[in-house]
Amino acid sequence: MELRVIAPGDDLQDQDIDRIEKDLEKIDKRLDSYDLVRAEVRIAENGGVSKSVTLELHYGRQHLLAKAQHTKVGQAVRAAREDILRQINDRSRGGHSSFTKGL
Repeated sequence: MELRVIAPGDDLQDQDIDRIEKDLEKIDKRLDSYDLVRAEVRIAENGGVSKSVTLELHYGRQHLLAKAQHTKVGQAVRAAREDILRQINDRSRGGHSSFTKGL
């Protein structure tokens, strides 16, 4: 997975980026059949104590987007990751949502 992390005004260390990369491994494993998976993580401050994280994912012809907020960046990244995984499952044949919607 190609990963790009953008955090204007936030001094991220290499260890922070490594942690984000580790948090996104579930997505990489889920999409291992694709040759190229690109992820972009944008971290912004909300003017308060919480951080806003936007996770954008490109694979095949798919483009997914998830947003999350939390006081800790890691928690926000993981929440966005879970939303992306849900979207991937919804788009796959026989995804969870097709059962819950009675389709």
